Amino acid sequence: MALGQNAQKNDVILKRDNTRIQALILQMTFEKINYRDLGTRDSAKTYISMDKVSRIFLKNGKIINVKDSIPATKLPPDSVGQYADLSNLPADPFERSVVMANSDQLRDKYEYHHNRALDGKTGFIVFTSLGAGALASGLIVASNGSTDNKKIGTSLAIAGPLVGGVLALIGYRNWRMHSSKAAKVKTELQRRNQSLSFVQILPVYDPGRNAGGLTVTFHF
Repeated sequence: MALGQNAQKNDVILKRDNTRIQALILQMTFEKINYRDLGTRDSAKTYISMDKVSRIFLKNGKIINVKDSIPATKLPPDSVGQYADLSNLPADPFERSVVMANSDQLRDKYEYHHNRALDGKTGFIVFTSLGAGALASGLIVASNGSTDNKKIGTSLAIAGPLVGGVLALIGYRNWRMHSSKAAKVKTELQRRNQSLSFVQILPVYDPGRNAGGLTVTFHF
């Protein structure tokens, strides 16, 4: 990836036939670029295969050379159901959706379930700690001797771990469930010899400088 001399108004996709597309790039993977064609009024979201692209000029001045790393020959399409045994599809709805998805959809699925698993793990740790903290605090308050303190401390020692435990169990369940789904998606991508990583480009706005731009994020 190289830096251009000047930033420009739009992203530009330079095709291998040297035609240019004035675009708003939404997402890039190793297979295609999702974008809106700014040269067409009210353009809907569309895509172009990477094998048709020579270079990508980003709005922030960065240049991505594609021609040297992507073969000029037509890449086999990665379509819905391409890798599935249609005569022997899994009975489980999620597993069936995994084998029927194309690779880009699988990367999206993996990112979603991976993030949800992290959220569940965080919730499990946080609420377990809060429940333990409430139990310890309640016992300390109850041991101070007064009747009111005993009532408050006992209530805290009972309710805190109970609520924290329920919420921690929910977090643990989500952690296990989404981790399992993410692992199934990863296994399917590996079976296809497809990379789990992709490049995501998102628009950003800096209100302090009153300036916009793009961020390029590499997911692995």
